[in-house]
Amino acid sequence: MFQYWGRRGAVQQLTLEVARAALAEPEIATTISVSRQSELFDTFKELGSSLVAFHTFSSNLGALSSSWRIPATRRRLYDELAERRIEAVIDLLPHVWSPFVTAVIKRAGALYVPIVHDANAHPGDRTGWVNWLIRRSTADADLVITLSEAVAKELLSAGRVKPPKLRTLFLPDLSYGPARPGRDSEVAPPKRLLFLGRLMKYKGLSLLLDALEILRDQNVEVSLGVFGEGNIDEELPRLNLFGAEVVNRWLTSEEIADVLGRFDAVVLPYLEASQSGVAAAAFGAGLPIIATPVGGLTEQVTDGHNGVLAQSCSAAGLADAMRRLLLDREFYCRLRSNITADREDRSMRRFVRSCAEIVSSAKQNGVGRKRSGHLLEQ
Repeated sequence: MFQYWGRRGAVQQLTLEVARAALAEPEIATTISVSRQSELFDTFKELGSSLVAFHTFSSNLGALSSSWRIPATRRRLYDELAERRIEAVIDLLPHVWSPFVTAVIKRAGALYVPIVHDANAHPGDRTGWVNWLIRRSTADADLVITLSEAVAKELLSAGRVKPPKLRTLFLPDLSYGPARPGRDSEVAPPKRLLFLGRLMKYKGLSLLLDALEILRDQNVEVSLGVFGEGNIDEELPRLNLFGAEVVNRWLTSEEIADVLGRFDAVVLPYLEASQSGVAAAAFGAGLPIIATPVGGLTEQVTDGHNGVLAQSCSAAGLADAMRRLLLDREFYCRLRSNITADREDRSMRRFVRSCAEIVSSAKQNGVGRKRSGHLLEQ
């Protein structure tokens, strides 16, 4: 069972694509567990009998006010696990209710395997208050998966996970729509840069604008788009000065697909990072990335191959990185070609099979109690 009970965000798209990829693998018996309050729930209905949906809540306050549903949720989850002979629940992103169902999962004879995206809350993240609760899920897990070595090292150094229980995979491409051919046939070099995602301090929008000021002084032509939810008041005057296209709200999946199709590259000027769902969406759309060398970004972006890594997390370093891509059309086209050529290495199919293999290996090595059935048939 792949499980995600959140309501919105990139993990919704991840869950949907994991479901489609897993159901296309005949040797993996797959169930998908989601919230009925998911913004993509109507799309999840396409999964038919493989879908198990639970009522959770539709607002942050609902996490507490809807807690009366937890006992019934626990009972139904146990019944579904037992009836479907589920051998492992892979929690694609632990939910605030996950700690309340971990014991039920184990009692039903299944392994509990959460995927930990972040070792610590990001600065300014309003959802960080639930991390203390979600950490219980990690502590009670049979195995823990991370999507970058950066997060794995933080978990180990903090003593939150013992090395034998930890596995590291990768964040696969997210495909909000088909990759578009881009501007390879045009004479002009790329110039349209996209900043996408929630607007929080650690995302480095201010750093990006500082770098753009350097490029402006060097007469390097740049067109900027900023799309995402969050407080942008402080930077709005400079964004207007640059003539940036700004959409300051939450975007639907369809809008994200449209935006990715209108820009040449994605810029990630982050001050710190675990790994980036925006990077996964950029690669899914065939777009190169310009990024600061922080956290798991250095694992997702290979300098000169699928993007450009700044030499330092500074305005000057980021400006140099952007200049490399913006002034060399041949280099830009080569990056796009490499992204296409390496697509299978970052594929959802490879990710799903890796998850199944981790569980199969763990079971063969006696992790967890006695189980029945086989997740990955030989």
